[in-house]
Amino acid sequence: MRAVHQCVLLFVVCIGCAKQRSLPSDSKFNVTSVLNDTVWFGTGKVLRLRETGEKIENVKKFNLIVYTDIDYPGMGSGPNPNTSNGCIDPECTKTQGLLIYNIPLKKGRFKIAKLDKNSQLKNEHASLSYLGNSGGVLNRYIYDGSIPGWIKITKFNKASGIIEGRFAISFSQDTQFDLLPLRNKMPKTSQFTNGLFRIKLTDVLLK
Repeated sequence: MRAVHQCVLLFVVCIGCAKQRSLPSDSKFNVTSVLNDTVWFGTGKVLRLRETGEKIENVKKFNLIVYTDIDYPGMGSGPNPNTSNGCIDPECTKTQGLLIYNIPLKKGRFKIAKLDKNSQLKNEHASLSYLGNSGGVLNRYIYDGSIPGWIKITKFNKASGIIEGRFAISFSQDTQFDLLPLRNKMPKTSQFTNGLFRIKLTDVLLK
């Protein structure tokens, strides 16, 4: 019986360790994940948007925007110029964009469905877009809530502005736009798992 208790305790400890996973300190990219069983990475920004005259301490949420230049089936002969640096520098031809809005600026786990519901703008919802050479959208995936998605803020250093977290979210093809070139040529879903990020907060003053 004692051995069983020890095994259970070890399992609980391991689960606790798993929950504390964070982006390795030597990671080349500030966002990593697995997309449909394939390693995915990119460069993310966390933006705190402030209206003119609004005090920065009153802004309690931010947006996560991630771009990468990873190739994908159906993109044609591009991108041009062809880059493969995960968009870590300005010399980047963006091929995919991940957006999550209205994330509370505090530690905690938040449901994507609730974040989307709190949106004040019509198209301000979590999404994944596949981009063409000219920047146009070739296919778009949105969060429809069929599979629960979440983002968790594990650390927020107010002094440095560094935000760390994890996410898991499954998108479905956006059926609103039937004319997108790759609309019926790509998988019906795009699922992110094991998402990790560590990004410095950027304040943006809206004009």
